[in-house]
Amino acid sequence: MAVVGWESCLHYCDRRKLAVVKEKGREIRFVNKGEKRVALYRVDGCLIQEGVKCDFLFLVIEGEQAFFIELKGSDLVEAVRQIMRTVEQLGKKLSGYRFEGRIIMTRVGTPNVKSTDRIKLEKMLRRTGGSLAVKVNWDEVEV
Repeated sequence: MAVVGWESCLHYCDRRKLAVVKEKGREIRFVNKGEKRVALYRVDGCLIQEGVKCDFLFLVIEGEQAFFIELKGSDLVEAVRQIMRTVEQLGKKLSGYRFEGRIIMTRVGTPNVKSTDRIKLEKMLRRTGGSLAVKVNWDEVEV
């Protein structure tokens, strides 16, 4: 079941075996061998119109996982901020879900030090049992 009130930003809600979220050469693939019900929402410009927000929200409904996805060029600090703000704004509607942060970048600048915001975001995600992953160009997740 999709989240009530978010239908206008829903790309799909079904049991597809492979879900791909792609933008400007960056992508994340969700492998859904168990054919669980999954849903993809557009956050940027749809669920959240203004302010800082991530690009997409991918839900594994039968498993209660919420993936906050940011597809970014090279600004890791800004990508972390975008996911953090989105979790703060949408998290209340996803009670009981494990929050996962996924940042897919074109390149990661050096040095890749942990900012205060990144540490804060990782703590937010850990409270729900989730984690943050930063990958270059693509990632694949089994759900």
